[in-house]
Amino acid sequence: MMKYRAPGRINIIGEHTDYNDGYVLPFAIDKHIYLDIKNSDKFTFSSKNSNEKISLNNLQKTNTWADYIIGVILELEKKVGKIPPFSFNIHSNLPIGAGLSSSAALEVVSAYALNDILNLNLSLEELALIGWNAENKFIGLNCGIMDQYASALSKENHALFIDTFTKKHELIPLNLKDYNFYIINSGVKHELGNSEYNIRKKQCDEALKALGKNSFREITYDDLEKLEGISYKRAKHVLDENNRVLKTIEALKNDNIELIGEYLFESHESLKNLYEVSCEEIDYIIDNLKNKVTGARIVGGGFGGSVLVLSKDDEFEKVIDNLKYEYNKKYSIEIEYFKVKNSNGVEKYI
Repeated sequence: MMKYRAPGRINIIGEHTDYNDGYVLPFAIDKHIYLDIKNSDKFTFSSKNSNEKISLNNLQKTNTWADYIIGVILELEKKVGKIPPFSFNIHSNLPIGAGLSSSAALEVVSAYALNDILNLNLSLEELALIGWNAENKFIGLNCGIMDQYASALSKENHALFIDTFTKKHELIPLNLKDYNFYIINSGVKHELGNSEYNIRKKQCDEALKALGKNSFREITYDDLEKLEGISYKRAKHVLDENNRVLKTIEALKNDNIELIGEYLFESHESLKNLYEVSCEEIDYIIDNLKNKVTGARIVGGGFGGSVLVLSKDDEFEKVIDNLKYEYNKKYSIEIEYFKVKNSNGVEKYI
């Protein structure tokens, strides 16, 4: 039995830019998908969290979480040939559906484990792209490369600046002084999430087509004046959010953490009003945090999931109990939260 783990991630800023050739700034968190893997006479997939077990002689879609592993195996086979059967047993302390990229962590840990066991000698970048291809081609979610890159390439005490257009990445020291990041899980995940995610991608492609451009990296603010309606709103969010990523990196380098908080609030307003991926419950949480914490915004694909909060410990502790009470009273949901610690990317562990 070999043991591996891959982390989830939070994205400080740069939301819905990764599939639009933009900039993102994620880091891996200390919550993981754990994989125990061993040789087998058939492919089996089991989860300690759900007690379910799937057994296959031939790889095919199951419409379960196992598809993330199956998609990775099929992508690997395109590169290296037939993969022998293994038994995959997973467990996780990473909240599923909270916008923390549990699916990417599952893809990356599976690719990494098979690469290690079978001595395939693929790089971390190659393994991340295999996970990304699995999610796009097999699962059918038109996501960008951020989640898989963050799970594979992150280093402790750093954020990972990724230019998704060039695939170049750079580790940025993450010194928050006496500030911390927190995740508040809203406890909701609206079913329209995946379909609306793909619709947003299509709308962005239509904005590019209207301008006769191949990439958002070719678009300027002058170009925005030629757009209207939804195309204008989507394109403006992408341009503004790319700028916020670059300004956040500058603020990190200058130890200006308060400024980063302002960018987080700005990002949420853009995601709510221009990209339209927020929801009532998330907006309620953000509205209750304004003027009480340093910054906050929705993270992940949207339509539920989690809120990222930047705050000093004492500030956060003053507001969270009342927020939990009021939120439960309004929505009958017990929200969960935790302080975020950053971590290394995918690894073998004892």
